[in-house]
Amino acid sequence: MLSSRRAYSTLWWVGYYTFCLLPLVVLAMGIGRYFYARAEMFKSADGAALAAAQEVDVPTYLSTKQIVLLPSAYGVAQAYAAYNSDYLTGRRIYPRVTTIRVDQVVKKVYVSLQADASSLFPSILRGVVVNGEGEAEARLQSR
Repeated sequence: MLSSRRAYSTLWWVGYYTFCLLPLVVLAMGIGRYFYARAEMFKSADGAALAAAQEVDVPTYLSTKQIVLLPSAYGVAQAYAAYNSDYLTGRRIYPRVTTIRVDQVVKKVYVSLQADASSLFPSILRGVVVNGEGEAEARLQSR
């Protein structure tokens, strides 16, 4: 009778670890990787914002005092976002620039990035999106 109780107890713990604890550990690891990927997205967005802020049309600013970005701003921002996302690209997560906006009052350029982070989680969780936004100040002076 004592051996059957041990067998029952052992079987119960094996089932608990297999069906309850192991999935929770896997999910916790995925959540940790998600937050690390989110921090990496903000780093990439800051780099993209700095790159976009360098693409100001200077002659237009000198004549109108309005910050207007060159058409190449999206491409340059996308390139810098890719340069600053080693962790993400290593896990097949590719950030893309969704918006670039300019605040004329404070002279800042804001860049928003978005990426599909489904590769960080088990295959049953699809459509997980990670976002990031960065800002950079456009320092322009007229003489």
